[in-house]
Amino acid sequence: MSDDHAEESVTIRRGGVQSLSAHDVTIRQGGAVRVEANEVEVKQGGVLLARAGELEVTAGTVGGVLTAEAKLQLCAVSAVVAQEATLDQSAGAFVAAGTAHVRDSAIGFLVARELKGEGVRVLFGPQAAFAFGAGVALVLGLLRLARGR
Repeated sequence: MSDDHAEESVTIRRGGVQSLSAHDVTIRQGGAVRVEANEVEVKQGGVLLARAGELEVTAGTVGGVLTAEAKLQLCAVSAVVAQEATLDQSAGAFVAAGTAHVRDSAIGFLVARELKGEGVRVLFGPQAAFAFGAGVALVLGLLRLARGR
């Protein structure tokens, strides 16, 4: 994101945009395919891809986000990579964070240096993911051997 070409502040209400670059972005009941901003706030909307310093989503969806700080409440998210991620009553497929604060949420695959939470449901932590991957590799290897005979 280049500050030379970015708008200072952009607000989208009940609409959508393909690509957006600004210092601050606010989306209310709308969406964007791609957003680059210092601060992004989404309420009842969605973003497919976001790169931001800080992202806050309430009652929305996010495809993928790369951010320093992610705050997700009542959300569904495919992938979050953040220094600090907060999920509150949300669902995430993949979450990688230095610190993850999670309350009453479900996460498919979680990688975090530190996890703080209650009511957390994680399908695969790092150890389970490794074991699953090793199992899949073993089965594929056996199938390859069986096919070779």
